[in-house]
Amino acid sequence: MLQIPAPTIIDFVPAIIAKDKDDQPFLMIDVRFSAWYSSPDLKILKMEKYQYLPFLMYANSNVIRIFKSPNFEEIARLDTKTILGFYDPQSIEGIIYQSTLLTFIQSWLRDLDYHWKSENPPYLEKIKEIGLYDFLIDATTEELE
Repeated sequence: MLQIPAPTIIDFVPAIIAKDKDDQPFLMIDVRFSAWYSSPDLKILKMEKYQYLPFLMYANSNVIRIFKSPNFEEIARLDTKTILGFYDPQSIEGIIYQSTLLTFIQSWLRDLDYHWKSENPPYLEKIKEIGLYDFLIDATTEELE
């Protein structure tokens, strides 16, 4: 049986945009739910298209990687299941679908700002430490087509 190896290099393709309180974009998020893209060490290309943004994020079913412009250095690596499990413990036991992952990431970002679920959402201190937290105040997110 022919086995096709999982990719080791992908292009950054945003699925979510986050905008600050002045409606200015500050974060694009590439979300890939498939186990095909679950390697924590995927090389991600074409991020330079988004140099005007302070942050980029890549999320898959295992890891969330946050990059900072202008050189797109990886500044944080977070466990996706820690975040998903916080909001819905049952979600980490089964298959995670694209729509589920999109929803949970947006919910987590809103919780970091509004604390609707918890005063201490997952990775709050890390998000503050890397400078992303200040952008999340009164931020909005939307899915891209």
